[in-house]
Amino acid sequence: MKKFILSVLIILNFSSLKAETELKYSAYLGGFQVANILYSAELNQDDWKIKTTITASGLVDVFVSFVFFAESNGKYVNKNLVSDSYNFSYEIKNKNKSRVAEIKYNEGLPISVTAEPPYRGEDIPTEEFLKKYGENASDPNSVFVVSNKFTNPCLENSKSFDGVRSYEIKMSKRSKSSKLTIDNKEYETIICRGSFNAIVGYNNSDFLETASEENAITYWYSFFEKEKMWIPIKFTIDTPLGALVIKANEIKDNYIG
Repeated sequence: MKKFILSVLIILNFSSLKAETELKYSAYLGGFQVANILYSAELNQDDWKIKTTITASGLVDVFVSFVFFAESNGKYVNKNLVSDSYNFSYEIKNKNKSRVAEIKYNEGLPISVTAEPPYRGEDIPTEEFLKKYGENASDPNSVFVVSNKFTNPCLENSKSFDGVRSYEIKMSKRSKSSKLTIDNKEYETIICRGSFNAIVGYNNSDFLETASEENAITYWYSFFEKEKMWIPIKFTIDTPLGALVIKANEIKDNYIG
């Protein structure tokens, strides 16, 4: 269970008026709640900021009490989200383990990684490593949204890099329309299916093997007009322990001055 939760963390790793959207998700495995997730996006015409907070809940909180926080910032370039920085911190309280790290970017390409405690040995990201795996990759926060340059979010494979690990979600390119009710409000969605492809930094596991199977991951994307972004309001991941279901239970979408 501990390795599974850590894998979820890795995977789970928007003018003057700003559009701000906040989504509160609950994550369930085998019908039992395992985590709460807060995902907020603040955007304007030129730049963006995305934050993610994940906390353990239910029985998981008893055995693997964790808190994970990440924040990324960047600019819009040709309707693409280009990162300037990404930082994260996590704490596994009952294991007395924690880390704080930051990635700096130059025109979307990672150029430095700092961490405390520092990475050691083969985990130390070199300049060559950052260039090889960071090119054409999103940070782990912005990888979950799809820009409005795509009328169908299922057409876009998503590649993520956190400084030491990289993966790609390969979409099947097939989609269908659906409706999903969140907090008594109905949302139009497009359902996309794909698979998890580990590129570097992952150890072989039953979790990765199951998630890499065809159509093991399903997204329900909804288009948010103010942010001009596709954001998943629900997604599922097949695991050896059953489907991990992550669904928004509250969505706040407004302008702030």
